[in-house]
Amino acid sequence: MQITEHDRNGIPVFALQGRVDSAGASDLDLALQTAIGAGHFNLVLDMAGVSYINSAGLRTLADILTKSRTQGGDLRLVALTPKVERVFKIIGFDKFFTLFDSVDAACAF
Repeated sequence: MQITEHDRNGIPVFALQGRVDSAGASDLDLALQTAIGAGHFNLVLDMAGVSYINSAGLRTLADILTKSRTQGGDLRLVALTPKVERVFKIIGFDKFFTLFDSVDAACAF
């Protein structure tokens, strides 16, 4: 999986490309934990390029969501592919995460 980070109005935006499997989840966790460690509690994930997510990836997202919200922030997800969105709906994650169609909309904290 590839992770590209850029800043949008002071908010870290991470664009993901590929599979969020065990190895990808570890890389994602490191990137997001680094952002939180730097004091960024509002985070945006652009998931338009994610073709697959497994339980390790879901666990990482849930952990970061909890840490962000504990600090008064949020983890917002953008452009879930139909396959990934189906997984979110099946396990009920669509009830916990705020989902957006565009990065601009997600960055309007």
